[in-house]
Amino acid sequence: MKKKIIVFLLFVLIINTFSFQVSSIRKKHEEGFFVEFTSLGYAFKNSEISTQPLLDILGVFNLNYRNYLNDNSVISSQNYFIDPLFVSKVYMGEDLDSTSTYILASRNYYFSNYYFDRFSVKPYFEITFPGITDLTDYAFGIVPRAFINVGYFITDNFEFFGALEGGVVFNIFTSSNATGNEWDTFIQELRQESVYSTFKIGLSWYYDKYSGIEIGYRLFLWGRNSPLRFIQGFTTTDWIYNIINLLVFSENGTDIFIPFITTDYYISFSTKF
Repeated sequence: MKKKIIVFLLFVLIINTFSFQVSSIRKKHEEGFFVEFTSLGYAFKNSEISTQPLLDILGVFNLNYRNYLNDNSVISSQNYFIDPLFVSKVYMGEDLDSTSTYILASRNYYFSNYYFDRFSVKPYFEITFPGITDLTDYAFGIVPRAFINVGYFITDNFEFFGALEGGVVFNIFTSSNATGNEWDTFIQELRQESVYSTFKIGLSWYYDKYSGIEIGYRLFLWGRNSPLRFIQGFTTTDWIYNIINLLVFSENGTDIFIPFITTDYYISFSTKF
């Protein structure tokens, strides 16, 4: 049961990872309805509510909220209700007798982007609540993560940076209200084993107002064997790196070598968020 809980938590966190990329804060939409890439939503005052319909048709029902505290800070809540068998039931017409299990995920973060002459400071903090339920029983976790990115603009478009990141599985709650010394020991061990910390150093090139390319090196300071190593990072390249590592780990296979993708040195294409 404990192993299944951890596997589900990792699965939800990894699914959630692809929806978030960090470069800097994009401008708020003008008040009213808007359509952007795969999202549509409504902007009012300092807030926006949006959804991604392409995910809905796959059974990944989602609703997102973001609030611009000022020009340099934003808070956001990304919420998902996932039916893993939605495609089979709706599009393939399969009659499934087993009780459906649904995946829940809520990512809530604060991000700031401040400039001091040619220096930049980007602090980030998030709390994610991944979980599973069959509408009778449930289990969900609390996973805080954070990073601090400090950069120096060599030119107007090139930034040299260093970033320190860390996270931990703080707690797990279940409908069975598991208690006792064995459960407390399990949670304590999970906290200790899940702690991770990475340091990145590299160069970013912002080639237009919306996008950038980042090339750098990723160093694990702590927790290379942490279960959260499969969700480290915040860009698409990090997501691919994590997925491949998870597949290799799950199948006990040999390492897959793809330069700049599965290696600790990497290249990432990111957009403003």
